[in-house]
Amino acid sequence: MFKAVLMATLLATGLRVSAGEPQVTTLVFVNAGEMEVSTSTDANLSTTGQEQANQLVSSLDGMDISAIYTTFVNRAVETVTPLAKARMKQLDYFKLTDDPEQAASVFNDLIKRNKGKTIVICSDPENITAMIYRTGLRGKEIKTLYDKGCGHVLIVKQSSNNAPVAQKLNMNIQKKV
Repeated sequence: MFKAVLMATLLATGLRVSAGEPQVTTLVFVNAGEMEVSTSTDANLSTTGQEQANQLVSSLDGMDISAIYTTFVNRAVETVTPLAKARMKQLDYFKLTDDPEQAASVFNDLIKRNKGKTIVICSDPENITAMIYRTGLRGKEIKTLYDKGCGHVLIVKQSSNNAPVAQKLNMNIQKKV
């Protein structure tokens, strides 16, 4: 009875009754850096790609990163390795297939394990775009990220109460002439 009266009083006065603010999960989606021109299907980063990887480290300075995820593709691994070294973090690997259900399961697992934290996810533009759509984002942020290709970052803040909010970082280093 006392609890019911207390709740009614709190509601009547306009005070929040929830246990606290909703947890915000921050997802830092990174398109792998520019790869070198090669006949290999798994090429390494170009000089520009290496510059993009180093720029990522300084661009995320001050951000408390809990985990860094990457696919097994060389250029994705090389894009986030400088960040992992700077933050003294191990890379966590994930594998995606063409199966949309498997991709959704992998993404949902990453979110579940890191609720309320900040994580970095690096892969090729196609995979990143599919994951971003899983957050509920639509529109220009995703199209621009995919169309521009390598070296771009999209930060998505997600909470259970609100629509996701996106902020684009431009990591594209201009080529030196």
